[in-house]
Amino acid sequence: MLIDHFAPNPDAVEKHRLRIDMPAAVVYEALWRADFGASWTVKGLMLLRSLPGLVLNRQRRKVRSGRFDLDAILAVGFGKLAEEPGSEIVFGVAGRFWRPIGNLMPFVESDFRGPVPAGAARAIWNFSLHSHDPTGTWLETETRITCSDAASRRRFRLYWFFVRPFSGWIRRIMLRQVRREARRAQNSRL
Repeated sequence: MLIDHFAPNPDAVEKHRLRIDMPAAVVYEALWRADFGASWTVKGLMLLRSLPGLVLNRQRRKVRSGRFDLDAILAVGFGKLAEEPGSEIVFGVAGRFWRPIGNLMPFVESDFRGPVPAGAARAIWNFSLHSHDPTGTWLETETRITCSDAASRRRFRLYWFFVRPFSGWIRRIMLRQVRREARRAQNSRL
């Protein structure tokens, strides 16, 4: 898988999957069109995560509106590292995730080919599709985090202890949103 090129030995891994009874091509299109922000749970959890920045950094008090899809995710700090259309897409983000504000580093693709910057962590996140028959597709998402050193690993693990259940919840909702979008697209073609 493409994700293996960017995080072969991660410090933390989170995986989720969902079977969608549609061909992979339909599911992949739906992945790009799905509005993850249509879920109040996702909106609420994302707002909760951004509260420290809203409170402590008044210049960033702009409320983002519109869709929260893969393009929006790319606009907020993630970068696309690799893509095999119809099969897998890989995103990356680096920073000090445990900080309440100023926690993301600017995305520079070449930074993901070398060691993790000192005192930071790197998250590699993918969506992959696996078809075992023409009528069904497994949509999977995996997040791998690699820390640069023991101190950042300790900070990240404490942060991850509290954040991991909510992060997983968001990922499962995202998978269901893709399924809804694929069904919506399929029904509109009929």
